[in-house]
Amino acid sequence: MIEILIDHSYTDDYFMISDVSVKIEDVSEKERIEKLVEKYNIEGSLVDIDNVNKRIADLLEVDVSIIDIDTHEIDLY
Repeated sequence: MIEILIDHSYTDDYFMISDVSVKIEDVSEKERIEKLVEKYNIEGSLVDIDNVNKRIADLLEVDVSIIDIDTHEIDLY
């Protein structure tokens, strides 16, 4: 499982990947994915939310079914 937390601002109207946690038992696969996350600067990047699962899966060369995305609303009162 690859857990991705996306911050969403209604006020400033953006989506940003704030955290990527790779939770895969295969150590070499986990390291490969973590290197790609770092290489492509995924954490901290602004994203278009449409089909974000598929685009990240393609970038990390993994099956989309292991991507889990949670959105955190950062400016709700």
